[in-house]
Amino acid sequence: ITKPRLKLLASQRREYVAKNNEEKLLLNIKSALERIQSLGDDFSLILNEVIDLTNILFRDLKKVKFVKKGVLKEGIIIPFEKMPSKDQLTNLFIKFNQIRRHKKHELLTIISNFYVDFVMIRPYTEHNELIALILIYTIIAKEFKVCSYDSFFTTLNRFKKRFADALVFSFYDWDNGNSQTEPLTKVFVDALEIMHTNVETLERAYRFDSNLNKTDIIEAIIMRGPSVFSKKDIREQVPLASESTINRTLSLLKAQKIIVPLGQGRSAKWQRVVGRTEKFKVESLNLFNE
Repeated sequence: ITKPRLKLLASQRREYVAKNNEEKLLLNIKSALERIQSLGDDFSLILNEVIDLTNILFRDLKKVKFVKKGVLKEGIIIPFEKMPSKDQLTNLFIKFNQIRRHKKHELLTIISNFYVDFVMIRPYTEHNELIALILIYTIIAKEFKVCSYDSFFTTLNRFKKRFADALVFSFYDWDNGNSQTEPLTKVFVDALEIMHTNVETLERAYRFDSNLNKTDIIEAIIMRGPSVFSKKDIREQVPLASESTINRTLSLLKAQKIIVPLGQGRSAKWQRVVGRTEKFKVESLNLFNE
């Protein structure tokens, strides 16, 4: 998928029709993430929830099925590795919830081990890593509210190679119960730390903006920014400014013949017709000159 097309499909304001299976999968992932953002607090790690998630992820694509392995015979205790895929997952979910409930281990350590176990069990015929990744994001988004204000996957993408290397490292000796998940946990810790820093920076900016005159800020942005701009550009830089304040400032600068409109409607742009320094002329003051 090309970057321009990716940008269109990721838009929250419009829905686009997928042209191929790759685009269908992307739109399904988008739909799953939107549901996580809006309903994630009610999520419980149980088999039915995971089945519902896979149905959303692969809707209108070929059905991703459980791998046929193992036979469960009633009244007979069989080893974990010989259980059917559904029973392996059910046991994994029960174990995760038990350990989480006891609160004896760090949450991200539990999540890292859960992710590796899910991938190594390979319960589905394909896309196990994708399903597991969306699943652990659901858990992280529920437990770490910073995910409501900053993008987890944008941040995680900064650690893409490190994440992949840590995942491969964690596979070693997994069969013997000695999975090395510390590097993977550290990736999650570092990603969440960056997200918290981003939100703290944004919060300080909001507090600072709330104490300033919005009209003066907008005027300064227009005078110092690009000669051609839109209201969207202003909104991104002054998120606390109301629509009426932006319109009032634009009308004032238009009356002063500092800017002129280019077109009409919401998407119309404006052009500054004076230089960046013309409005703010510097005068030399002699303090002691009579």
